[in-house]
Amino acid sequence: MLNQIKSVSTRSSGSQDVTELLLACHQKIRHFSQVSVRLAHAHGISEAEVRQAADGLLRYFTVALPLHEADENLSIYPRIRNAAPPPELAGPAADAMVDQHLAIDEVVERLIPLWTMVKAAPDKLPELSGEMCGLAKRLQELFDAHLKLEEETIFPALQKYLPQPELDVIVQEMQARRKK
Repeated sequence: MLNQIKSVSTRSSGSQDVTELLLACHQKIRHFSQVSVRLAHAHGISEAEVRQAADGLLRYFTVALPLHEADENLSIYPRIRNAAPPPELAGPAADAMVDQHLAIDEVVERLIPLWTMVKAAPDKLPELSGEMCGLAKRLQELFDAHLKLEEETIFPALQKYLPQPELDVIVQEMQARRKK
């Protein structure tokens, strides 16, 4: 099926690490980026599968991704800018993280109407697949660069420069956003 995702495990003790939570989000981002590409190339699948994939993409990119971006923009960005030495991280990497969200959001905004049309009328997939394919590939490219920056630079900096109580506050803020 186009939209299957493996469940993401968390620590059994109930305590959660900010990096683990963010990496779990990244796993979902990678998954739904791949679903977007697969949907654009899907031929000969049932209308139910097309609807399900489009619905999953719409839910993920209109609900979950904005929460993840808020985690990074509102909880991580200001703290890392204040805590990390400017030449090493605070300026370029943290600013790039936020700027990349804008580029990602522009592509997602162009994909949402396509997914909406395909969800409502799966038979339109062949006529929309070319545009959807180009945008889905672009989205995947943007995410590849974005996730690499965060996983190789931002997340290690969180552990290096922020004290544990501050990391715990980030986790609490992330959890609070999802309870709304």
